[in-house]
Amino acid sequence: MTTFEHALLGINGAIAVGLHRRPHGWKWVASSGVAAIAPDWDGLPMMVDMSRFEVGHRVWGHNVLACALMAMLLTVLFVKLDLWERVLRMHASLHKFSAPIKAMPTSTWAVWWLAMFIAALSQIPADIVVSGGKGLTDWPLKPFWPISDYSVVYPMVPWGNVGVTVLFAIGMIAMAKQTRYLQTISLLTLFAVTVYVVAWGTLMKGAG
Repeated sequence: MTTFEHALLGINGAIAVGLHRRPHGWKWVASSGVAAIAPDWDGLPMMVDMSRFEVGHRVWGHNVLACALMAMLLTVLFVKLDLWERVLRMHASLHKFSAPIKAMPTSTWAVWWLAMFIAALSQIPADIVVSGGKGLTDWPLKPFWPISDYSVVYPMVPWGNVGVTVLFAIGMIAMAKQTRYLQTISLLTLFAVTVYVVAWGTLMKGAG
């Protein structure tokens, strides 16, 4: 999946399980979007050394251990350091308006870590089924690296397929217009994306 799609997968997942209804709900949702794209840090070596990118992308960050550690780091940033509140305060200062400051309770640490972990972990199954494409080779993931070199990929939809993006975009527009039904719309969006991926993969493999 693209970064945009990963972020929307995390956001929809958070809303689907009702995190938006918790205190500081918007922070839960925004943080889930960040966590969902976090494993792609292993693509950064591309800026320095393409050979390292080829070796590390979808390996170093796309595994259970890395997702657990990234969830811990994001929990520190969003709960201990309250990064979202700092951003809100900076935005208020730049635009000269007052914003209510609501500190994040540390009692939410364990739940927050779990939410960040699941959001980050969503990259693994998503990138297993959305892979390859015209001019691109399938890119196996190693979900249990560095403990195991077991690799897996089951491409059903090519990377960059516009259908997934369109479904997520429709879902976000619907949520913006029907704010009373956020959870229902997010569930329907995730269901539609799942059906699309399975249908596309089945039809294309059958046609091949």
